[in-house]
Amino acid sequence: MHVPEEIRAEAAALIDHHARGLWKPSDADRRTAVALFRFLETGLPLTGEQLRSALAHAEPSDGATERLLQLLRMTAGLLDDAPAAEGADGRDAIDHVCLLLDAMALSRPA
Repeated sequence: MHVPEEIRAEAAALIDHHARGLWKPSDADRRTAVALFRFLETGLPLTGEQLRSALAHAEPSDGATERLLQLLRMTAGLLDDAPAAEGADGRDAIDHVCLLLDAMALSRPA
């Protein structure tokens, strides 16, 4: 079960770490975020399939990256559960993940 509150909390924590400079996304992280960001720019909703496709090409490199990849896996699971994803908590969690992806995609390379 992918609990929206856990996804939201993890996304918020990574956003905070990124904003404070405690975590700088690696090039692999940024490539994953940019691919998803470009998809989001089309105006289509994010799907579990889209996340899994990006994860299939991800290159894990450190603990922070693994946290990001786990967050994306959890989000894909949430998106697969339409009633949970469409509820207020689910939408809030997905919005936080999208904010994280935006911040990563728009950040300067390390």
